[in-house]
Amino acid sequence: MTTDLYPKVRRAELSGGSIVGIAKGAGMIEPNLATMLVFLLTDFQVAREELRAALDEAVAASFNAITVDSDTSTSDMVALLSSSARPSPPRDRFREALTQVCRDLAEDIVRNGEGVHHVIRIQVTGAPDRDTARGVGKAIANSPLFQCAVNGNDPNVGRLLCAVGKHVGALGLPLDATRFRFRMGGEVLLEDGVMRLDPAREERLARHLRSAELYASRPPEDGLTFKPPIAHPPHERAVELAIDLGAGTTVTEVLGADRSHEYITENADYRS
Repeated sequence: MTTDLYPKVRRAELSGGSIVGIAKGAGMIEPNLATMLVFLLTDFQVAREELRAALDEAVAASFNAITVDSDTSTSDMVALLSSSARPSPPRDRFREALTQVCRDLAEDIVRNGEGVHHVIRIQVTGAPDRDTARGVGKAIANSPLFQCAVNGNDPNVGRLLCAVGKHVGALGLPLDATRFRFRMGGEVLLEDGVMRLDPAREERLARHLRSAELYASRPPEDGLTFKPPIAHPPHERAVELAIDLGAGTTVTEVLGADRSHEYITENADYRS
């Protein structure tokens, strides 16, 4: 616990044993590397090589698919330890439980990020490969302008489209924007190369954003530091984005967060 607001603990039970995970991390988060520490403990007797393979698979689907502010440092770690006190469950069940614990902890880290008001869940489909899918998801999640729009409960389709276009254009990816289909909260934003917005839809989108907000900004009490009025998240809702690139069959998910006054204040006031 440094700038974390609350502890993050997740557990899965199966076959008379369990997997328990604890995590730390709130800022400088985009694993590869980041200021994230995760310790996973199990009492199942699983061979070392299988533990390593299972952890690689779980991390790829969880911690390597999150970002708070795109910044990294050198203290990133995920460790999996086994006491071997209980017989091993079926391989697939163990991997499924481990991945679920990791995914839950990864989402907790984003939700607990410095100054985070909204978690943004980005599902990218129709991609030609995983690198393209994850790259587009991270480009959206790490766009300062889009993060600020989400913080203000503003369904700004232009900023969303710009984040994708910037990434695709910079890498020269052979994608056809007229095949893109963007949705937020189930509402179509972009289809057939045209933004699909009207006042009624924008109001529904704004309601979706407000429903995912963890807390509203409030002025600093001491003139220096914002103090979020939560000790634990009131819900686990997220801003739901669905990005279909229309160029393949790969599907992936990225978790990100908005950019708030609290984030700026906390990091502007920070002294090492």
